[in-house]
Amino acid sequence: RTVRPARRAPIVASSHRAGANEAVDVMEWDVVVFRDGDGLSVGKVESVRVDDGTCVCQPLFQEEDSGVWLEATYTRGAKTVRLGDVAAILDADFAQRMAPDRVSNPHGEHAEDFWEIPADLPDGVRRGE
Repeated sequence: RTVRPARRAPIVASSHRAGANEAVDVMEWDVVVFRDGDGLSVGKVESVRVDDGTCVCQPLFQEEDSGVWLEATYTRGAKTVRLGDVAAILDADFAQRMAPDRVSNPHGEHAEDFWEIPADLPDGVRRGE
């Protein structure tokens, strides 16, 4: 598994469609490392807006017990990130599991998304919420 640097996406006018050689490297559902203030964060790409050169990322945090990455929706909302601030696109495995909160999920029918990231992350990546 690898961490690969993100290519810089071309910024095109909304009336222009990207040709085969102008494909945007960052896509929805990619797991990326992005510059977040003074540090780096891991996030899931929610949407890509090539028109203004940004993407919307939902920050992820690493669960201590299992080591999997979960969405930090309650503590850190989605962030608009310049495509130039996407430092890497990560290989990640997506899965779902039963939501562990037995109070709000007493019968086990609710699931939560999680990601396993087998690659070594760059130094300084935020892992907590």
